[in-house]
Amino acid sequence: MATLFDKLPTILVLAVLVAIFLALGRHVNSSRLKLWTSAWVLIFFHFFTGLFEPATGNPTHGILFLDLGSLALSALFFIASLTIFHEDTKLTGGLLTLAGIPIVTFAAAYAYERDWRGLYVICLAVLFYGVPLYVTFFRRLTREALGWMPLSIIAGTVSILRAWRHDPDIGFLAILCVGFALPAFLYWRRYRRWSPGVITTAGGFLLWGLVFPVGALMDVKWPDLHINPELWNTPKFFVAFGMILTLLEDKSEFLKSARAREHQLNRQLQKFAGITSRLLTGVEVNSLCHEIAHSITETSTFRRAFIVLSTEGRGLYAAGHAGFDPDTVEQIEYKCAHMWKLDYLAEACRLGLRLGQNSFLLQPADIDKYNPIPSTEHFEPNPYWLNGNVVLVPLQSSRGSYVGGLVLDDPRDVASVTASEMSKIELLAGDLAVTIDNADLHRQLVRSEKLAAIGQLVAGVAHELNNPLASIVGYSELLTDEITVGPARQKLDKMIREAQRMRRIIENLLRFARQNSLEKKSANLPGLLQEVLALREYHTRGHNVDVQVEVDPGLPHVALDEDQFKQILLNLLNNSIDALEGVREKRIRIEAIRREGRVIVRFDDNGPGFSDMNRAFDPFYTTKPVGKGTGLGLSICYGIVKEHGGDIQAANLQPCGARVTLELPIHAEVAAVMS
Repeated sequence: MATLFDKLPTILVLAVLVAIFLALGRHVNSSRLKLWTSAWVLIFFHFFTGLFEPATGNPTHGILFLDLGSLALSALFFIASLTIFHEDTKLTGGLLTLAGIPIVTFAAAYAYERDWRGLYVICLAVLFYGVPLYVTFFRRLTREALGWMPLSIIAGTVSILRAWRHDPDIGFLAILCVGFALPAFLYWRRYRRWSPGVITTAGGFLLWGLVFPVGALMDVKWPDLHINPELWNTPKFFVAFGMILTLLEDKSEFLKSARAREHQLNRQLQKFAGITSRLLTGVEVNSLCHEIAHSITETSTFRRAFIVLSTEGRGLYAAGHAGFDPDTVEQIEYKCAHMWKLDYLAEACRLGLRLGQNSFLLQPADIDKYNPIPSTEHFEPNPYWLNGNVVLVPLQSSRGSYVGGLVLDDPRDVASVTASEMSKIELLAGDLAVTIDNADLHRQLVRSEKLAAIGQLVAGVAHELNNPLASIVGYSELLTDEITVGPARQKLDKMIREAQRMRRIIENLLRFARQNSLEKKSANLPGLLQEVLALREYHTRGHNVDVQVEVDPGLPHVALDEDQFKQILLNLLNNSIDALEGVREKRIRIEAIRREGRVIVRFDDNGPGFSDMNRAFDPFYTTKPVGKGTGLGLSICYGIVKEHGGDIQAANLQPCGARVTLELPIHAEVAAVMS
């Protein structure tokens, strides 16, 4: 009865502690907490079996086995909870099996007083040599392992030598001492903070481990010294209360970090909302791109961000950046101008791993061929982020075409690169893409309205000029019958030529203004191109113009009006030839390919390029000398191509030159639309 009353308070306290850990496990989904709870259940079982010890103090072999076995196993569970792979169920289960079997075997042989020194040596070898090898085999050798492994090996070696000499007491003492002292070191290494919970727990484990050698020493040196047994249990309570306090500290840190994240999120949303409201007012996009990039790096996990937008020639230019030094910014601008293409965005999205609705994680193997901007940041091995990774958020218009991209890298917290983190950035990117698309549509609308207004004006003027001009030409031709030779005839011929030139100009004006109903039929684009080149072959050869033609052999037919399309090709070829005046090595390159259901025709030259890209398709705008052109060529081309359901774009090449790109739907698609 005395034994019951002596141990009952400790058992009740442990029962309450086990209940607390079980209750915490219902609210905290942690593999470490589950292992702690299992360990404290074993500690409770260790004390509970003590109730069945006889008053003489000599328990039966079975009770002693349950007592010692549960105590040693609890130490193993504490160690397993503090390993670097405690969240890996398979590795943790392997550790518990590898060490648990020899612990139970050693405890059974020791409790039943068997003199099986071979069995003791095998068990100790597995515990003190096998377990360290297991840890280092599945996880790389760390600095903390170099601290505890030598001590484990020394303790194991001494225990094995004594067990071979028929003294297993030292071996079991080493198991308990190392089993409860090692968690002190591991606990500190896992939490790394000077908080009351960590200090109390680590100190409690250290004292708990020292209880066994100190108790054994006192039994030898001072056998008559009687100490209250509850004093030896004090370290256990330090450990239990320290663990509970650590969990509360973690919860407090979590709440604090949650408030910080909420504050950061509110700040991010406010910044993004301010930018979005300005985007929707129709502000110039380029003026906001730097601000967008800085807002992302200030309010998200990414340290670096840059925005690239498309040019009319399907190239890219750097519109905004944040987190880059000046040299890196120069690299970005150079690569945008000479290496990166708009087509790379769609290809990169197909290769990348989708993060959110419209964001993709690209690994070095995916983007090395694009010659990316290298990062100087080094990340330790982790499952979230590799060195050289980037996140791409493509900017897509409402029609699905790419208008640019947002590139992010160097996260502050690699675990935060998630769909939730990207959702706000994706919304901002979507607003930016819509604004860019609206601005492009607005430019097209203004251009169309301008062309329509000028067309109406031109049609009226041309009709008014046609009548008197017809009279001038008619009477001039009648005069040629009366004046056959002499200076007067020469002047008359010159007047007729100039009048006919005026007639051609008026015809161009009427063609520009007239809305024709085009006959869209299947036409062989390579054949039309060869006919146009043949018309100018003598001129190009005489002026040493190198014309290179590359036509896809499998190019499909396109739906177009042949006569008007010949005029387009001829206008573009003439513009390129005229632009090469004064250039020593004259080169024109014509390319025709198929891409995504469209036929693409490009005219490139190495001339000076367009002086004003915004006015390239404006009527009556020309940089040619007076008398060389009317400024209607590209405007007429623009109108014809649009009527055929295609598109035409102009761009300057680097370091010099110009490019005009035609995009035409193939015949099958146009037929399907018309039907």
